Order: sequence, then C-alpha cells, then structure tokens
Amino acid sequence: RKNLIKKFEFIHKKEVIFIKVKKNKLSKSYKLSLDKKDLNGLVSIPHYIKYKDGAKFAQDNLEWISEEIKKFKPIIKIKNGSRIKFFDDILKIKYIISSTNKIRLTQDVLEISSKNQHSDILLKWIKGEVIKFSNIVINDFSRKLNVRVSKIKISNSFSFWGSCNSKNEISINWRLIFCPQFVLNYIIAHELSHLIEFNHSKNFWNLV
Repeated sequence: RKNLIKKFEFIHKKEVIFIKVKKNKLSKSYKLSLDKKDLNGLVSIPHYIKYKDGAKFAQDNLEWISEEIKKFKPIIKIKNGSRIKFFDDILKIKYIISSTNKIRLTQDVLEISSKNQHSDILLKWIKGEVIKFSNIVINDFSRKLNVRVSKIKISNSFSFWGSCNSKNEISINWRLIFCPQFVLNYIIAHELSHLIEFNHSKNFWNLV
C-alpha cells in the first residue's frame, strides 16, 4: 500500500524543524497542527494536493510551529546514566544490555535490562508507579470525602493532569511522576471533589 505520509526537514532560526505531511481523504483544505508526541509539525491535506505543496504550507508557518515547540521546552531526555527525579526521589538510570526484559530498583539506581526496549520498559514501570501511589492517595482521600472510585486509569493527555467522569472513573496523567508527590495529591483531591461537586463553585473548593 502506498505510504500516505511524507517527512520534510526545514531550518528555522538555526533550529531544525521536522514536518510530516499526511494525506487525508476527509480533508477539504490544509490543516496545520503540532504532533505533540514527536514535536513535529503535522500538515493534513486532501488527497489531490501534492506533498510538496503541503510542505510549502508548513514552511510558510514555521514561526508558529517553532513557538508551539518552545512550549514543551526544556526537553529532558532520559538516557543511560541520567539522574531523574521521580516524585520525591532522585534515581540514576542504568541501562543494561540483556536478553531478558526486567527492571530493578536498588537504593537510588533504577536498572533496566533489555536488548533494545529500555524506554518501553521504563515507561511501563512509570505508569505502574503512578497507579500504585494514586491508589494509596485515593484510598485515603475517598474515605475522607465518602466517595467511591470505580476505576483508576492512566492518561497520556497533553492537556489535562487528571480527569473524572460520571462513572466515578479517575484518570491520572503518568507524567505526574516527574512532579513532587504533593502535586499528585492535589490532582487527586481535585478530581475526587468533582465526584461530589461537578463544578468549580465555592462548595467545590471547600471540598478540595
């Protein structure tokens, strides 16, 4: 099947900006956005538009893309040997080349063993830690508020730290692990209070 995405590279103010141009049969015009996962510009175009024209559209709007990317900086890459703060602990990351996938925490060193999937294993561990700590806090706060949480979910949102719904489900952003513990506590207090008051009234803030 013919690839519907082509990649382009531009230089803007000495900065390399990558652009992905994607054909979409539902598109009726050019649409520019930021791919927040890869921090690339993303142009969606109708099927009859040429890829190079989509790239030219992005090139004309590099200033906007550059400003959107800046909102995510500084970007900290987790590499072998990095020292990263997870909640209130600072851990040293150690990648080990191994045929077995596993992760082990010894004192202040987080050892990740794998052949080539270290980042995937680390992300799975992070999500597990967020669920574990969230469970502890939710159990405590839900008793104080006399509410019941039916399910705790991990969110990958770039817009919300947490959310809830009428089914009493709570979603927690896994990136909260890079914040102090009290920030996670606050997000949970906020969302649990919404299970009683679905607004931001005075009563809601009193609950928080």
